[in-house]
Amino acid sequence: MAIPYSSTSDLPLGLAPATINSVVYNVDDSTLASKVNRLIEQTDGNGDRAAFMIRADSAQIEGSMILQRATLTTVLPPEGTEFTYDFDRSGTASTLVVKDVTVSIGKDNFDTFEIAVILKTYQA
Repeated sequence: MAIPYSSTSDLPLGLAPATINSVVYNVDDSTLASKVNRLIEQTDGNGDRAAFMIRADSAQIEGSMILQRATLTTVLPPEGTEFTYDFDRSGTASTLVVKDVTVSIGKDNFDTFEIAVILKTYQA
């Protein structure tokens, strides 16, 4: 996504901004679950599925975010950095950790990059 033009300087670009390591990034996209479930299946005498249950899983929750740089010289967030962000619009920010940073170079995305995040503390 190229940097869009705005004739007003107070028009936000993207979603609510995320501040990581004192740098403010506009968020284009956020994909993250607040919890992970597992499926427990019960089979009958023939081995066919007879019933199932859904239970909360304890697996680490990971997601991704696409962020915009303010300028081409804006630094990328360092891996391992903790930050807070209200990704599910619950009204309370959760604590996330930057796992990986991926930069894709192309004419339509020269100002954006993707980060893999780990959900450390969920706040609903």
